[in-house]
Amino acid sequence: KQWYQRRVRGIPKEKAVDNPTYQEIGDVVRSLGLNHELQPTKHYCRELDRERWQLGRVKVQLCDGEGAPLHETIHTKRQLMEYCAAMIPKLKTRSSKPADNQQPGASGKNKKKKGRK
Repeated sequence: KQWYQRRVRGIPKEKAVDNPTYQEIGDVVRSLGLNHELQPTKHYCRELDRERWQLGRVKVQLCDGEGAPLHETIHTKRQLMEYCAAMIPKLKTRSSKPADNQQPGASGKNKKKKGRK
């Protein structure tokens, strides 16, 4: 179990964020002042289900040519992912999404069907 977490998972589940988009990760990296590139059409090759929220990749330059870190506190990819996971819930786009604020009757599920029985 410990091997799995070290080798496969980027960060622990307790620190992880549900469905982060490349735009949200890009916003957090931009706030750090690191050089980065957003690639909106990239996706994981084994992912058959190419939903819009799954698309995108962010390439970040963490070190310069000699290997010296460009940021004073973030030196590794894991540190960057943990920082992004901590900051994404605080973004305005994350906090203003009205996902669960809908009224129960507003969805239109209670309409009568017309036609034959």
